[in-house]
Amino acid sequence: MSLSKIIDEYDEQLSLNEEMAQSMVALISALLSNEAIVPHSVSSRVKDRNSLSRKVTNKDKYTSIQDITDIVGIRIISNYSDEVDQIAKIIEDNFAIDAKNSIDKRASLDPDRFGYLSLHYVVSISQDRERLIEYQRFNGRKVEIQIRSVLQHAWAEIEHDIGYKSTIEVPKHVRRQFSRLASLLELADEGFVKIKEELTNYQNDVEENISSKPDEVEIDLVTILEFLNKSDIVNKLDRKVAEKAKFNLKELDSEFVSRHLKYLQYFNISKISELILIINENEKNILLRANDINSEGDTASKGISIFYLYHILAAKLGNKEKIMTFLDEMGLCLEDDRDGFADYLIELSTEFV
Repeated sequence: MSLSKIIDEYDEQLSLNEEMAQSMVALISALLSNEAIVPHSVSSRVKDRNSLSRKVTNKDKYTSIQDITDIVGIRIISNYSDEVDQIAKIIEDNFAIDAKNSIDKRASLDPDRFGYLSLHYVVSISQDRERLIEYQRFNGRKVEIQIRSVLQHAWAEIEHDIGYKSTIEVPKHVRRQFSRLASLLELADEGFVKIKEELTNYQNDVEENISSKPDEVEIDLVTILEFLNKSDIVNKLDRKVAEKAKFNLKELDSEFVSRHLKYLQYFNISKISELILIINENEKNILLRANDINSEGDTASKGISIFYLYHILAAKLGNKEKIMTFLDEMGLCLEDDRDGFADYLIELSTEFV
């Protein structure tokens, strides 16, 4: 088939290919989400007319547009290199793979081609999905899916920007620098995976460590989230506070945890054991504070009792100037209300047990 006829076919099918690209991004995103994989990005492109013309002219082997398997391209960029194989498994399970035109470049390229160590699949809609109305118009059409890590992608983009297409064209001294940088990035890719695994192991051990050896547990985002959500001490106190203040409790939003860290750092509370001691010492004072709250029907996050603990600790600072400094640094309550709230805390402190 001549170039002009292939281009004519391309023009006729352009709208359908654009629809397929969007549909495949939505489908793949849903499949990844279903497996709790959060990629860096899932994007698509339809090969442009000029690029197609060059490909057909240069390779001189295509007899039909159906022979060209990368008209529609999907790129999946993972945050971690170990997710590449997880994503690959999802693609293999949910699409019909054209094994002849698919390639694992991780096994076929030289080590200094780090940016191209990616998986390339050519796929079509699986038989199961071919029967679904939303995919029937794409039956038999090919899509190229590329999977790589975000560091591999960054390397490939930079190398492409420099303008070299192969290491043969690169001067030897520059090629050596490329190779060194590729090794560093590959080590970084592996290092991030190890860090992720260590954090996962750390999170898995936190609950047991808090209960068995709180003296050794430093306060951080992971430990304070676990403590506020699951500690019997906090849960019991939260329920008492909620009963007095007449609000409902909900799970602690992880985004709110950083605020707790800010307060704890202000009062130099660095270990879970220290926090437990201070909670026990101030339980009655926290309930005094809750007596002055009337939030009937409202909802508060778990750990609200500890939020009131910070008020108690501020009230114990001793004078209004120190309390005002605390309120200003924490951005607690509206600026115009801080003077009155400081007076309230000083008055409340006279009732402390």
